[in-house]
Amino acid sequence: MENRFVETLRAPARIAVSDPLPMFHRGIADVMRTVGYDVESPEDLMAWSATIPGPHVVLLTLLRPADWALMAAIHRRRPAVMLIAAVENGDSELAARALRSGAIGVVAREADAEAVQSVLTAAASGQSVLPVDVIRLLASADHPARFGPVASETEISWIRQLTQGLTVARLAEHAGYSERMMFRLLRGLYQRWGVANRTEAMIFARDNGWL
Repeated sequence: MENRFVETLRAPARIAVSDPLPMFHRGIADVMRTVGYDVESPEDLMAWSATIPGPHVVLLTLLRPADWALMAAIHRRRPAVMLIAAVENGDSELAARALRSGAIGVVAREADAEAVQSVLTAAASGQSVLPVDVIRLLASADHPARFGPVASETEISWIRQLTQGLTVARLAEHAGYSERMMFRLLRGLYQRWGVANRTEAMIFARDNGWL
């Protein structure tokens, strides 16, 4: 029994990768296999993390609002998971936003094998590797506060429909709410985004690439 416990403690952290391209996962798997890690690609990351007793790392590519919502949900429900965000073009502001949303590390989706290996092995050891420009951005006093809580796909669809000219009354009808409740939900969304009204919410969504 004692030997089995020691073996569990020494077992390497489990690593899962979520990206729409199978070749991305295969590339990560090849890179990490050279340093003794097997990489998995579960369909349901939340369910997967619930079954892992020891330390585990999730590399999640952030391309759509749903990816951001998933990262926030994993961080909220499984805070022990070490989340690594993969962002396109190494975008510093997206990386900073990911860290504010629960990630402990970031990597450019186009990064070379050495960079990916460095970030993942650090996370598996309970450490974090961050680009200098991201650290500076996070430390900057004038860094916009708008890179905070993200919205769900449903909430994004509401703003998208309003942008296309739908009235709140019609939106409420489509969503299955009363008009009063729809206004209340939208006000709550605006408050979370730090915007004052519908127009500012549309601009916020556009600036974040959600429209």
